[in-house]
Amino acid sequence: MQVTINIPDFAPLALNKTIEELQQTIKLNTALMLFKNGKFSIEQASTFSNLSIYDFMEECRYNQIPVISYTKDELANELEMMSHL
Repeated sequence: MQVTINIPDFAPLALNKTIEELQQTIKLNTALMLFKNGKFSIEQASTFSNLSIYDFMEECRYNQIPVISYTKDELANELEMMSHL
């Protein structure tokens, strides 16, 4: 699928990016937002952004987006299950 957006001529120059770099930045930021909001899995987000899972995880770290998110109850349940192993 292809989506077309109109980008003002000044945008690449103002951001000091080539069109290709701007396209990658838009895809990455979209993937980060969708992952953060729970709409994409980490695998879907890394594929969408054309990055390996490890590179996407690094981008998450850089943007302060948790890769693993547990509630206190979920963590307590995990630790309880592990204590019985």
